[in-house]
Amino acid sequence: MIKIIAVGKISQKYLDTGISYYLKQIPHKIEIIEVKDEANIQGIDAESERILSKIKIEDYVCLLAIQGKMEDSESFAKFIDDKLTYQSGDLVFIIGGSHGVNDSIFKRSNAQLSFSKMTFPHQLMRLMLIEQIYRGFMILKGHPYHK
Repeated sequence: MIKIIAVGKISQKYLDTGISYYLKQIPHKIEIIEVKDEANIQGIDAESERILSKIKIEDYVCLLAIQGKMEDSESFAKFIDDKLTYQSGDLVFIIGGSHGVNDSIFKRSNAQLSFSKMTFPHQLMRLMLIEQIYRGFMILKGHPYHK
């Protein structure tokens, strides 16, 4: 299974519409786990602990981070395929909140992925990640969507 742990709820209808569209198209179960966005109130450590509480020891964790490795869509598709085929736990993607995540999340992650050196709103990042997961499945099927 693929899980996306994301801080906060989607507040923009256009993002929710796009996310719903791609989730319906993806031929694999994806679970979205929302962690309350309270870094301003309880601090980044408490928020990061809530994220960690959603991860099992056998899960393969990929943190989305600016300093992570950049991949093209074909490499990302292969990454998804490899993890879903050979990993015993779930493939878990983490999208931190606007304050980021603490070191415990970096230490727990098995991989760090960057979509760009630019900073994106974490709600938009959720749509971008889900679209790239969809694109990855289309690449694996040899579907022309990718081009």
